[in-house]
Amino acid sequence: MRSTFEMPDDSRGLSADPASTSQSSRRRPLVVAAVVVLVAAMAAHLLASRAELVQLRRLSPSVLTLAAVLQLVAQLAWNGAMFVPLRLHMKQLSFWELLMVRAGGFLVGVIVPLGGNVAVRLAYLRRRGLAYSHFTWATLLTNSLALLSVAGVSAVAVAALWRMHGRPPGTVLALTAVVLAAGVGAVVFLYLLPRWANHPWLLKRQWATGLADLRATHGVLGGILTLALARHLGNFLTFGVLYNALADEGSVLTGGLVYALTSPMRVVQLVPGNIGLSEWIVAVVGGILSYDLTTGLLVAVVFRGMTLVAQGLGALAGGAWLAFRGE
Repeated sequence: MRSTFEMPDDSRGLSADPASTSQSSRRRPLVVAAVVVLVAAMAAHLLASRAELVQLRRLSPSVLTLAAVLQLVAQLAWNGAMFVPLRLHMKQLSFWELLMVRAGGFLVGVIVPLGGNVAVRLAYLRRRGLAYSHFTWATLLTNSLALLSVAGVSAVAVAALWRMHGRPPGTVLALTAVVLAAGVGAVVFLYLLPRWANHPWLLKRQWATGLADLRATHGVLGGILTLALARHLGNFLTFGVLYNALADEGSVLTGGLVYALTSPMRVVQLVPGNIGLSEWIVAVVGGILSYDLTTGLLVAVVFRGMTLVAQGLGALAGGAWLAFRGE
């Protein structure tokens, strides 16, 4: 399983070895078929629940505007989290330039699974002189601390829910434990990575060269963690606002918890943009928290739409700034 931050093995950049290319070609029809099945199943369920789609009328302009603003804040915070470590090795890189590159990568990632997003960013930054190892370290550092921060958000949300409404379902507690384990495990992996960087398998990889010498100061770690937390809070509130609007008995806290518990699965893209897969996982986890399946699917679809809107607004703002600066 490849994560969204796995690097290419080939030292020439984005090109892969023939065996890898052949394997990717054989897998592509299966990935496309999986997307078609997932989306078709989602469409069939929504068509069978047409009477419940009246819920969408509850999404007033004020709710949609608030969701878009929260998503824009989340996108800017996440861009900042990635910008902090990259800026250490690319002094000439600007915040808005990185935002433009990430927006382009996001769109490609919807089409090309298992690394399309990373490939665009890596190709651009490599041309600007960034070393493979620096990109790898910045990406791993940002994603690991993001997992840790969302683990904290999950724990706090579950504790608040427990205090307000009594003991949550055992499945919710189990999912929270999994998220916490993922967050702690990511940080442990990050701590051990420099020690593993001299392993013969990693020494053969261009992207791993020099990882053993890379470290992050407390200031860098704190900056990334703070911005990652801001990103998760923006997404948490977006989910909460949408569930609160669409569900008959929704609450911002419970709706936001659905995001927190499903956030780790967004680190790995098994199909392009996790289209269909993400929506079903959100719906299932929402069902555990007493939301019906249709509401969960609608929230996930609207959330994806708000993310695209925020990406577009961010790209427009970034493009305008770069044009103003003449870059």
